[in-house]
Amino acid sequence: MVSIVLSLSTFQSPAQISGFRLQTADSLFQTKRYTQSLEHYEEILRQKQYSPAMLLKMAYVYEGLNQIGSAMYYLNLYHIATNDKSVIEKMNELATKYNLEGYETTDSDRFWSFYLGNHLYISIALAALIIFMFSIIFHTRVKLHARPIGSSIALLILAVTLFIHQQYGSQRTRGIIADASTYLMDGPSAGASVIEIIGDGHRVDVIGKNDVWMKIRWEDEVAYVKENSLRPVRL
Repeated sequence: MVSIVLSLSTFQSPAQISGFRLQTADSLFQTKRYTQSLEHYEEILRQKQYSPAMLLKMAYVYEGLNQIGSAMYYLNLYHIATNDKSVIEKMNELATKYNLEGYETTDSDRFWSFYLGNHLYISIALAALIIFMFSIIFHTRVKLHARPIGSSIALLILAVTLFIHQQYGSQRTRGIIADASTYLMDGPSAGASVIEIIGDGHRVDVIGKNDVWMKIRWEDEVAYVKENSLRPVRL
């Protein structure tokens, strides 16, 4: 991870920088005052600002502190921010070393990686198809004086698809288990049966919410975990 951090040490994302505080944090990091820099980085992130390099540095510091759950959390955020496939190797390495679940590369993961990586291009393609269908409908009605029923249905399907793609297509809710002793329950209640007690750092798919309970998928089964025991992977 050191080489990746160094390669991004000067990289900044436009309109996502908290000026003086970030410069202070970077200066502290460069002089190896890692825990002090971490305080500044976390405050920047609480303000909904970040740079990809900052996220990677936070992961590096937490790994050095042997807080693997937090390291994995920030590696996941970095991956969301950059879609950098090289960080997947680092996550898989840590997951293997610390026996963490949820980092296996499945067909679903490959699909989502491809889909999210090409989200913009898919949007452009759908928009182009909608314009093309408009032209067909115009030609059919004006030039041929016919009712473009099939084209109108196709246009409606494309418009709905584009709307869903734009509103929900980039969302895949995942979370990182945050507590060292997290109880997985078989229902959204403190009185439900305990499925398992797991440590931090595991990555799970979030499939719903019931009051203060998050509904997750754990080893192909449904489980519930307290909301404050799960860190949503989103920026």
